Amino acid sequence: GIFVMLSVGWMPGYLVYNATGPVKYRGKNANHFSPTAAFFKEDEYWLIVQTDIAFFAAVSLLGYCVYNFGFLAVATYYLLPYMVTNLFLVLITYLQHTDVFMPHFRSKEWTWLRGALCTVDRSFGFLLDRTLHHISDTHVCHHLFSKMPFYHAQEATEHIKRVLGPYHLKDDTPILHALWRSYSACQFIEDEGDVVFYKNIK
Repeated sequence: GIFVMLSVGWMPGYLVYNATGPVKYRGKNANHFSPTAAFFKEDEYWLIVQTDIAFFAAVSLLGYCVYNFGFLAVATYYLLPYMVTNLFLVLITYLQHTDVFMPHFRSKEWTWLRGALCTVDRSFGFLLDRTLHHISDTHVCHHLFSKMPFYHAQEATEHIKRVLGPYHLKDDTPILHALWRSYSACQFIEDEGDVVFYKNIK
């Protein structure tokens, strides 16, 4: 479960199959490589085609490199770093938006601000926070001011904490424990209610 999510959860899981995407796209074309996917606008059709051309050109280049340099070289210099990047992308996204204390708002209870605040600041430790440009420990700031350069996020987060007070979500649970808690306890939200929280099926 967790291994599959962290290894192929983004690509192809989410991007091709919408495996962890919104339920409203289930049964519809939700492939991010399809220009006719349900979430793309008609005027974005050729932009998706251009992206697909670039993507498959890159895949072809990887094939060329495998042919000329061998699979082991490509795996060492591309596939392994790609998998590490994929792992962190999925892990950070999952832990910033999924936890037992994080509300989901529907209908009349939802506002842009409430939706933006449904994320949590979570430190991955000094080294990883710096390496990842503080995207995980300043994530509330990212939701509120998505165009702010990352190098201002730490300073802004201190002000955001002061303004939001108890509405600022921060969790100091160790990452592996938080991952297990979210994975095992956040399995569904109820169909009824305007303010709902993740629950476990047991």
